Amino acid sequence: MHKTRMALRSLAKRLAGNEDGVVAIEFGVIATFLILMLIGATDLGFAARHRSQMEGAVRAGIQEAMKGGTEEAIEAAVAASTDLPASPTAAISVTKLCYDGDGEAADCEASNVTAYMEIILEQQHTWILGMPGFSNPSTLKVVNSVRVG
Repeated sequence: MHKTRMALRSLAKRLAGNEDGVVAIEFGVIATFLILMLIGATDLGFAARHRSQMEGAVRAGIQEAMKGGTEEAIEAAVAASTDLPASPTAAISVTKLCYDGDGEAADCEASNVTAYMEIILEQQHTWILGMPGFSNPSTLKVVNSVRVG
């Protein structure tokens, strides 16, 4: 029993003084966090790119509205935009809004009204890992309007 205890103490002293493999253990711990940070940054980059593509699609709709296009033509321009990701399908809403001289909502058929086309584009974005505080998938939404009359 005494020999066993002495052998364990001797082994413990040798292991305590031995620094072989410490660098590998430190690298493993730090690399884990670095890889998670890299994936998180990539995830945020994909979300920013997705939103940028959606904004480009809405700009295509605004250009159509400025040419005098109908609500259906504007919606088709947004849907046909080469910037818009094909999957998942986007929810596109185009609404003509009219206001009188006081800034109150008015009938678009009335005279002396200012007309705007409002374009709302919503699309799901799926995160690679997910971000704390964000649902997965998240709904990205771009809203823009342009004066048409």
